[in-house]
Parts: sequence; structure tokens; C-alpha cells
Amino acid sequence: MEIQQLKFFLEVVKYKNFTIAAAELCISQSSLSKHIKALENELGVKLLERSARSVKLTEAGSEFFDFADGIIQSYNEMQVKMNTYKEKNKKKLTIGTIPVMSQYGITSLIVRFTKQHVDIDINIIEDRSPEILALLDASKIDLAFIRTIALPGDTYKVNPLIDDDLIMMVPKGHPFAKKSCIDLSEASKENFIFLDSGPGIYDLCVEACKTSGFEPHVLYEYSRIETIIGVVSEGIGVSLLMRRVLDFFNNQDIEIVELSRKFSTTIALVSLPHKKPSDTVKKFTSYTKEWVKNNKL
Repeated sequence: MEIQQLKFFLEVVKYKNFTIAAAELCISQSSLSKHIKALENELGVKLLERSARSVKLTEAGSEFFDFADGIIQSYNEMQVKMNTYKEKNKKKLTIGTIPVMSQYGITSLIVRFTKQHVDIDINIIEDRSPEILALLDASKIDLAFIRTIALPGDTYKVNPLIDDDLIMMVPKGHPFAKKSCIDLSEASKENFIFLDSGPGIYDLCVEACKTSGFEPHVLYEYSRIETIIGVVSEGIGVSLLMRRVLDFFNNQDIEIVELSRKFSTTIALVSLPHKKPSDTVKKFTSYTKEWVKNNKL
């Protein structure tokens, strides 16, 4: 039994659908099915009841889910703990980030910083906003790249870095595709495809719709941008996403439509205000500010 198999199993349970889970995991549906079947064969029990439209847990599967979820949580905690022992001769910096590193140039920033500071070992943990903030609160990470919209009150020390605006994504052939700009209220009857619910872009999208005078009909929620782009390109609905994110993917099967009213958020480098920053944290924070300024992000 492998950790990867447990992660695959949890994704299938999460989405109750092999096709969606496979898309989220970026593997083929047949490959995912083989992994789950191998897991069931090894255990000697059936974990999932499959139907044409959905998947549900068997009694054994329900109990196995609790064990698998606990193992994955322990595995992630173990990785964090073990990283503290790795290469003790190096200075350590653990950074948490929401899944936007490539879209906002954070990957390039970290690569260039490590080339200039070979004595510093950087560990990256990527997750959703609530999980990243929980790690920061527990001092399991030193810094976090996160959207300011996900921050509760004035709890953290915030270094604003990159602003971004919400825009609409529609399939080719959609009536909005012919327009360069719309008022969001014009989309009140549309089916929306949003990122997973929770603090962050989902809340920003819902609030933007409410501000424009309507409650959005959210047809689907996904955790991966690629999945949302694919679903929208098939004409199933429209979506609201950040400009820089869509510019990064540059997909030719969708059209981007500006919103007449701006709805913005900011990527920030966040730390705990009561915790004295190490020299390594100070170096990285200073380098990040200068890098953003020089690259005019």
C-alpha cells in the first residue's frame, strides 16, 4: 500500500466521481480506477460502490476512509517535522503558499533567491488558505504567500505584493464573448463554475455577484484552474477568476471579458506579528519586496 493510493482514494471520495477526481489529480480515469482496484485487492474488501453517475463508500470503505485520512494527515505532519532535521548545516526557511506560485512569478522569485543564498534551504508547502494559515499560527511555517481577502482582521503582519482584478471567463460563441466589457449584473442568469468554497476567491466571486445585485447560481466547484477552464470551454457555464491566473494559462478555447466594476485582491507575504523574525526571514522578505518592485508586478 502506497501513500499515493491513499491520496487517490480520498480524492475519489471527495468528488464522488472518478472522472472529476482523475481530472483533479491530472491522471487518466483508467489509471485512477486501477489504483483503487489494486488497493481493494490488497485489502481484500470492496471500498466503493460504483454507479454510472456517482461513487459511494461501502461500510468497510467508510471505516477505511477514517484511517486513510488520518494517515495522510500524519504523513504531512511527518514531512514538516522531518524537514527540520534535513541538512542541519543549512539555514531553514519554510514557506506556505496557496496554489498560485507560477501564475504570480513566485516560483522564479524563490529560484533566484536560492541561487543567491546557497546557505538557505527553502521548503515549500502548498495548500488552501485555511490550511496555510493554520500552519502559520502553529509556527510550522515561517512565512506565507496568501491573498489578503483570506486574512481574518488584523491578526497578521502583512506585506502587500501583487494586486489583481477579477475577470469573467466564457466559452467561445457565448453572447458575452463579443463584448470587451460587461456589467456583472448582466450575468445574473448564468451558471457559474467557481473555485472550491472557502475564504479567498470563492468569497470574492460571491461577494462581487451580490454587490452586482444577484445571488450566483454555482453549478460546480473545483480546486484546479485547469478543470474550470476545461468545463467552461465545453459551454457548461461561465466563471470568475483573477486576471493574472487566466493570462498565465492563455487557453484558446475560452474568451476573457472585462468587468466594468473592479473587484480586486492582493497577494501578500504574511507572518506572525508577535514572532521575532530570524535573519533568514528578514533576508527573504527584503528580497521579495525588491524583486516585486524591480519586476513591476
